[in-house]
Amino acid sequence: MINPIFEKIAEQILSQSIAIKDDVLDSCVLDALAQEALTEYSQGEFKDAKIGKGIAKQRISEVRGDKVFWLNKVDASARLKTYWNWVEGLQDYLSEYFRIYLERTELHFAVYPIGAFYSPHVDQFRDQGNRVFSLILYLNKDWKPADGGQLRVYNDDGTFYDIQPIHGRVVCFRSDQILHEVLEANKPRISLTGWMRRDAFTL
Repeated sequence: MINPIFEKIAEQILSQSIAIKDDVLDSCVLDALAQEALTEYSQGEFKDAKIGKGIAKQRISEVRGDKVFWLNKVDASARLKTYWNWVEGLQDYLSEYFRIYLERTELHFAVYPIGAFYSPHVDQFRDQGNRVFSLILYLNKDWKPADGGQLRVYNDDGTFYDIQPIHGRVVCFRSDQILHEVLEANKPRISLTGWMRRDAFTL
C-alpha cells in the first residue's frame, strides 16, 4: 500500500528539490521528542556543532552557532524509535522512487540558543556524494515569526523564501541542491535533523 505522505514528499522533491509536510506524527510523540531534547540539553550532553570533515572539522562561530547531540537507534527512547521507524519508511520509499540506493539515515538533535544562526550552505561536502536527502523535524511549540530561526531557502535566481520551524513540521530536500541558512533565533530553537546516506556507518 502506498503511503500518501511519503508519496507527497517524493513528488515535491521531484518537482522542487524540497518538500514541506506538517503533522506527520502524533502530538504525544512530538512533545516527548521535544522534552527529550531539552532534558539532554539541560544535562550538558550537547556539543558545539562544527563544519568540515575529518581532521579539517572545526568550530567557527561566525558560520554557525548551534549545538548538537548525535543519536543511536539502539539506545533510543520509545518515542525516538517511533520517529526513526517513520524515517526509515520514508528512506525506503525515496530510495525506490528515485532509484537511489540509501544505506542509512543518521540523526541528531540540534538546539539553536538565542542569537545562534547558520550561514548559507549546502549539506553535501565538496567532492563527496554520500548525503542524498536532508531531513528536518521541528520541535517548537507556539513558535511565532518574531521568534526568528526560520529556514531560508535560496532559489537558483537568487530569490529566497522562509520556512517557519513550527512544531511537527518536516522538511526534506536534496542535500546537494538546496542552498539554505538558519536565521538568528530569538529564543531557543529545537530540531531533529539528519541525512539519508549512501554509505555504511564507520567508526
